[in-house]
Amino acid sequence: MISRLDSPFHPWVAPRVTHRLSVGDGHELHVEEIGPSDATAVLVLHGGPGGAIKPSYRRLLHPTRHRGVFFEQRGCGRSTPLASCVANTTQHLVADCEAVREHLGIERWVVLGGSWGSTLALAYAETHPERVEALVVTGVYLAREIDRWWWWEGMRFVYPEAWDALRRHVTEAERADVREAMLGRILEGDTEVATDASVVLGSCEALTLDVWPDEAEPGESADSRARWRSSMTLFAHYDRHQYFLEENQLLAQASALSGIRGRIIAGRFDMCTPPLGAWELAQHWPVPLEVVPAAGHRWNDPLLGRAVVSALEGFAR
Repeated sequence: MISRLDSPFHPWVAPRVTHRLSVGDGHELHVEEIGPSDATAVLVLHGGPGGAIKPSYRRLLHPTRHRGVFFEQRGCGRSTPLASCVANTTQHLVADCEAVREHLGIERWVVLGGSWGSTLALAYAETHPERVEALVVTGVYLAREIDRWWWWEGMRFVYPEAWDALRRHVTEAERADVREAMLGRILEGDTEVATDASVVLGSCEALTLDVWPDEAEPGESADSRARWRSSMTLFAHYDRHQYFLEENQLLAQASALSGIRGRIIAGRFDMCTPPLGAWELAQHWPVPLEVVPAAGHRWNDPLLGRAVVSALEGFAR
């Protein structure tokens, strides 16, 4: 990989404290904090659905000016029960954000969300705008029909090999609706069928995340395959239910964001969530939009990361 910039990220830090928080329906969340308790609170929402907290996310926050709050969403990572789709909807996750805030005694906080995390961040801010001091979203995913179309079909114009891998994984009769065939395998297939489909789908998604992708293929160990299945089970559950949002809901309700400071950030070459969603959000929520040249999707992209770090610095008290 070509090194394009000195690292824009803050130093590595370990969690200051971790919590286990019961949110009902049998779900218990894993929650982490970094930074001083009297610093500007920042809620960091990971992607997916089905993602988890990555240690690199802590490097986006200033170690003394931010109080970082991270939680792994229902069914994700170290939250339990793993991969559970029971009582697991966008509305449940919005309520979980509030439960975490109340548990930690935070009045208002900055909210950062990337990819699926941007969807959840927007849904949370539109539901509880009085609790959001500022909002930063990247890799904006509005979960509309056109956004789902891009993810499942449009990306073949850039990654024909990934699309071909999906088509070859299903029968010829199923190729008229590859999306439903793959979701059915993951959600209703036996363990081996669901795991195989999860690995194929996850590896196709991974191609779209970086301008300079890692050459490593998804691991084929039993542990790696199990992680893919857990992650893709949550993804398939949300995708099949249109992310539990009405069509165009996040833009239709964007007026709720009118009093919230914010920043919208997109990588110009983000092939997972192209800049169109970010641009359309900016037409409904007029805050600065930054489209970062040559940047991709993930926060560990140094170009995209620099923009995120700068935005969060600007909202620190």
